[in-house]
Amino acid sequence: MAPMQVKNRPLFTCAPSSRLPPPPGRGQAGSLRGLSHAMTSSSYQIIVRNFSQTTQYFYVFQKQAAFPLLPSPGLVFSGSLGCQSIGNYASSGAQVNFGLDSQVYAGAFSTKQAASPSQLIALLSLNAATLSMVGSTSAFRPVTLTTVDGSPDNCTTLTLDPLGLSAPANQAGIAIGGFGMNVPSYTPLPHPELYCGVVALNNNQAVILSSFVAPVPNAVMNCIPKQIFFVKMGYQPVGSTVAYDESNSACCDFTMGYAAYTVTYKADGTFSATGGP
Repeated sequence: MAPMQVKNRPLFTCAPSSRLPPPPGRGQAGSLRGLSHAMTSSSYQIIVRNFSQTTQYFYVFQKQAAFPLLPSPGLVFSGSLGCQSIGNYASSGAQVNFGLDSQVYAGAFSTKQAASPSQLIALLSLNAATLSMVGSTSAFRPVTLTTVDGSPDNCTTLTLDPLGLSAPANQAGIAIGGFGMNVPSYTPLPHPELYCGVVALNNNQAVILSSFVAPVPNAVMNCIPKQIFFVKMGYQPVGSTVAYDESNSACCDFTMGYAAYTVTYKADGTFSATGGP
């Protein structure tokens, strides 16, 4: 099936620069059950500058969330939160601005047919067009992370037919710093049909499962996300699943109180990241 052509403005703001021809994309039509949301003034900004002599692609991904009750901790998937090419900063003045909502969201998607991990697409929605796997449905909700003295909106309940997430409410027993999701009974297959985890929203309203798992049936899924993001060189289209690898990347740790980071890719192939207000 040929990829859907989405006619929207570019995912990220960028000064004019020469661009590499992008490799073929992927994505098929699906449906969304969730809510629309405008990014807030507390959103995070990651500015990327390329000081190498060649045009390069860079992508952003989030620090892998912890899922304390997952039987196999290694089966956590990560999604690309954005990808853009950029030329040499010194000669062009071009830079890329990746914007990410600081709000934490819980999300889920279900496919009508089983798929291998390499076929997964973590993009739940892009403006009016929704991209996901063939015959899939998705949902997402803003949630509040659990504090030591409790949280009023730290847990949501998943329904499967039709797929949806309830308005979050207080529930005891959720891990500190995390949120919960009540998962109903279902039958996992060798290649799962249901995935849940933390969702990220970028500055073009693309809704992406950032860190996600096939949840345990008839249980409460605990997810502990970290507002830490990495910039790495390479082409990983927004919403595609990526191999989680922090090596040779720039770390943007928004838990330190910064609102923005400036990431520099140096001529020697290394990164630096500087946080600011």
